[in-house]
Order: sequence, then structure tokens, then C-alpha cells
Amino acid sequence: MSTSEPPKTDIFLKIIKWSRYSSVLSIFSSLVSSIFMFGLGTVDTVKVFIRVATGNETARGEVESSIIIIVDLLEALDDFLVALALLYFASGIYFLFLGSQDNLINYPSWLRVNSITTLKKTLLEILVVLLTVVFIKGILESETIQTVTWNILVIPVSIIAIALSIRLILTEKET
Repeated sequence: MSTSEPPKTDIFLKIIKWSRYSSVLSIFSSLVSSIFMFGLGTVDTVKVFIRVATGNETARGEVESSIIIIVDLLEALDDFLVALALLYFASGIYFLFLGSQDNLINYPSWLRVNSITTLKKTLLEILVVLLTVVFIKGILESETIQTVTWNILVIPVSIIAIALSIRLILTEKET
């Protein structure tokens, strides 16, 4: 090997260093998806308000109408939660791969991501909330407890499993 050639490990490290910029693809697509989900949640919310304001829901029974409105608003809430998760993911990937840790001080604490573990933990917490919303929506959509399907009953088990995994992540981080 001649002295003018850089060692192969230096080339490999340069490739790895520059490959971090491929994370721009996930950041950009997450931001676009987040904006789309915020828009979808807003449209769903406005539709509910228009239906209530025009009196289209009062043709049904009062209780049935209220449940339909609540389910539709929970769907909008679901859209907003997904949008927030995508926004958090995009900012987390940015700070982990492209941003400077010095810049973290200028951002709100909920947007600060110091490690992959922090990103995973927060996304898992958001998933627990999303599953809870889906479970409540599924229960409300069922007319009676006898019509609840096993698919809906699997969701609480999933919520517990994810909550336990979050607890394990916290315990692992403490040690």
C-alpha cells in the first residue's frame, strides 16, 4: 500500500458520515404526512361542526346522535395524534442525524430528542394513547356489549403490553 492512499477505514467512515444525510427523506416524508394528517383532522372536525350546526344529527335519537358525534370527533383526535407523532418523529430524526445538540436548547422540551431510546419511548407512549382512542371508538361504535368483536378486545391487551415495554425501557435507562 502506498503512503498517498488513505486507509480503507477512513473511506468507510466518510461513507457512513455522508449516509446520515439520507435521513432527509424520512424527515421530509414525515413532515408532509404530518401536515396531511393535521389537515385531515381539521376537515373531520369541521364536518362534525357543520353536521351539528345544520341539525342533520338531530333526526336520529338523541343518544345515538351524541355517540356518532363523539366517534367522529375521536376520529379527528386520532388524526391529530398521528400528525403529532409524525412531527415528533421528523424532529427527532433531524436532531439525531443532522442537527447540532447545541441547538436543542432553543426548542421546547417536548421536541428535544437526545437518543434513539427517547424517540422510541415517546413514540410508544403516543401509540398507547392512539390504541386507547381506537378502543374507545370501537366500544362506542358497538351497539351493545354482545356485539363487541374479539378484535376490539385484543386492543387492551396490546395497550398493556406496550405500557410494560415502556416501563422496561425506563428501567433499562435507569441502570
